[in-house]
Amino acid sequence: MKRRLNILCVIVVLVLSYSVFETGYYFIVGVKAGVEAGIDGNASEASQKKLMNMKYISLLPEHLSGLGDNGLFQDSVYNERSGEYVPVSFNSMMVSVDTESTTLEQAAFTLLNFLHIVICVWSIVLFVRLVISINKSDIFNWKNVHRLRLLGAALIISFCTALLPAYLTFRSVGNVFSVHGYELHLSDTVNTTTLVLGISTLIVAEVFAIGLKMKEEQDLTI
Repeated sequence: MKRRLNILCVIVVLVLSYSVFETGYYFIVGVKAGVEAGIDGNASEASQKKLMNMKYISLLPEHLSGLGDNGLFQDSVYNERSGEYVPVSFNSMMVSVDTESTTLEQAAFTLLNFLHIVICVWSIVLFVRLVISINKSDIFNWKNVHRLRLLGAALIISFCTALLPAYLTFRSVGNVFSVHGYELHLSDTVNTTTLVLGISTLIVAEVFAIGLKMKEEQDLTI
């Protein structure tokens, strides 16, 4: 039974680690590209500005959003294998638009992304400590309840630190950019799985706490 639990825990750690790696990778790539654009004397000012204004946005066809009747497929792309254009509908894209964000907004965006990475790493550490405690057959205790509560809170905060930058981007881009047949949306830029896991972990923590309280009351009665 422990072997099966360890396998599942390893899978969870790998998934969380991949999430941290992916977020950290794109964060570092973005910072590196910005720094290189700033110090590259050969790059034109227009090229540097395009790179610095790069934004990731999520799109929803108006047909699905209920705002239009243009159909599901709004555009087409050239299929090199068949030599013809095929209908497509985009759900996300990278755009370079000047949102005229303030220095404070840029600092908040960078800080939130960095905080997101830190909290994800902390979540992995808490989960590993919980697994180690379980493997030592030290499961039902207040330390694990505390770890579960911290883990749940960390996952929820992680979701918030991912949601706020996405919302800031959504709001700022929406003021200066629009695509015919599409509506800007947050659906593809925010993953609610972390929020669900955080709430589920808090529920498990409270179940542990109730069980421990009942056990303590029974011990006192005896």
